[in-house]
Amino acid sequence: MADRSDSVAATVDDDAAFAEGAITLWANLLTLIGTHLRETGTPRQEVLDMLTMLHETNEETIRSPRARAVASRHLMSVYRALGEA
Repeated sequence: MADRSDSVAATVDDDAAFAEGAITLWANLLTLIGTHLRETGTPRQEVLDMLTMLHETNEETIRSPRARAVASRHLMSVYRALGEA
């Protein structure tokens, strides 16, 4: 039995690591897109409103509480970085 539970735990950890990695890549892409939008003249508030809408969508659609929290933290970092830029 220990082998089975170890295998399940490893799979869960692998899935969580994959999700967190995907969320990190997603946040980096959002930062690049947001920076590009700002550099091409999109008003700061419009970009921040887009990020707020994305956060609200994530809150409604990401099933995993852990992934939702990670996405929220990353998105807040992007929001702060673009808000200060």
